[in-house]
Amino acid sequence: MDARVWVSDREPGLRELLGDLLPEAEVTSPAELSAHLSAGRTPDALVVDGTQLLELPARHRRIVLGLPRVLICTGISLASLPTTLVSGPNVVVLAKPFCVEDLEAAVEWLRGTRN
Repeated sequence: MDARVWVSDREPGLRELLGDLLPEAEVTSPAELSAHLSAGRTPDALVVDGTQLLELPARHRRIVLGLPRVLICTGISLASLPTTLVSGPNVVVLAKPFCVEDLEAAVEWLRGTRN
């Protein structure tokens, strides 16, 4: 895969799991993600925690939601998330807790191997 993939989640264990599933990904802490975005660096695909996304400054959320593929992993109910965050064709939401099959399907989508 030539695309740059970043994984950022507030939970270190989930960052580690997703890093194992996406060995090509750059795993970042929430602070590192904000620093990258502030510096104008962006990935082609991003896995991000829902609460973390909501806590980003509005300008960073706009950047994230403009990326080609965004996978939001969240414990927040889908109905509670603003539709502006989850309505784009480039956004997939994976509700926590999730099963292995759903996570694998989401990773395939993130890589562009599944629509």
